[in-house]
Amino acid sequence: MERLSLGHLIALTSPTLGLYLCISILDPALIGNRLFAIEPRAEARAATFGALTFAGLVVASVTQPLIGSWSDRARSRWGRRLPFVIAGACIAVGGLALVASATSLLVLGLGVVTVQFGLNVALAGWQPLLAEGVNQEQRGTAASLRAGSELLAASGGRLFAGEVIAAVGVLGVWAFAGLVALPAAVLIVTLPLAAPLIVARSSTKHADLPSARLSWRSLFEVNLRAHPAFGWWFLNRVCFWCGLIGSSAFLLFVGVDVLGLSESEAQRFVSRLIVLLGVALAAVILPAGWLADRIGRQPIMIAAGILASSGAGLVLFNQQAILPAALLIGAASGLYIASSLALLNDIVPREETARYLGIANVATAGSSALARLGGGALISGVNALLQTRVEGYLALYAVAAVLFAVSALIVLKIKRNIMA
Repeated sequence: MERLSLGHLIALTSPTLGLYLCISILDPALIGNRLFAIEPRAEARAATFGALTFAGLVVASVTQPLIGSWSDRARSRWGRRLPFVIAGACIAVGGLALVASATSLLVLGLGVVTVQFGLNVALAGWQPLLAEGVNQEQRGTAASLRAGSELLAASGGRLFAGEVIAAVGVLGVWAFAGLVALPAAVLIVTLPLAAPLIVARSSTKHADLPSARLSWRSLFEVNLRAHPAFGWWFLNRVCFWCGLIGSSAFLLFVGVDVLGLSESEAQRFVSRLIVLLGVALAAVILPAGWLADRIGRQPIMIAAGILASSGAGLVLFNQQAILPAALLIGAASGLYIASSLALLNDIVPREETARYLGIANVATAGSSALARLGGGALISGVNALLQTRVEGYLALYAVAAVLFAVSALIVLKIKRNIMA
């Protein structure tokens, strides 16, 4: 397989910017704003937030393997992957509009689920391109570029959303219109740039897979005897991602409950903190991909687990040290995302790339769901038990520190089982 130029790699990965803008605007700024408007009980907000995002991520966990298997078998004049990317992008933007207009928990939950469904339809079609359309020696770089798009979306989207929502009293309904318009505009620009490459790089080698009806068992079935590295990768991802989401998903409520900020101040606090996290990620993410291509994926993943565990543990000694802890976790996440994705694209079986990547997403989405539901329940439960607004958050950071450390140990069990 011929190498791609850097410009082509950037174009191929560019749609992820618009896709992840949908999720970064949604969570936590837009969901948080709607919750503050809909849920008057302060003690219930963390648990409600966890339950809403849990529901969306459960849908995400099922969507990617299902759509990925469909995409592996699809036959279309536009290629196997592009129709799913375009359809998913439209659904995600529509779901974001639904959340922005929500005045009840039912509509809010439906909107969250719709965004996650659309995002994961698009990703089920796009993600296999890194494994089947990029040369093995460039996968670390491609993974870094994808992670860079996610980073730009996470930092830029959350800064934009935080500032706009903080000014909603002045902007009114135009604030919510702007939040929906930004990812829509980015997708309108990036999808035409990527579309020719998506079609050209969608492998047709395995397009003759049987089109028999899929069972739920076959969707999630993994041959661990043939692919043991995939099993260890999955377990590592669960641990690291649970720690990452648990330590970052509730920052809006940390600002209100721990730091004593108002909602507007907390929105700005989180958006600016995300920008600083973005700086930490940006400083390491491209070097991490470069190093992963040269010294191996596992050493970078081990370093990421140790660094993130140190960041989460710092909060236990000083609950005001949210900023340095977040910077450590952010830098660790940059190391981890690039190296972990590169390793995944090395080990997935080529005949069912999209389905296996969909199953891999269960580790990401499922862990996010568990961290949000369990983290919200832990925070609300400990705070209610101890009649405090702080100790629940400290308990969550203690669990996150342990999970990060365990993820580093699991990497030692991963053996490179490359299927180029």
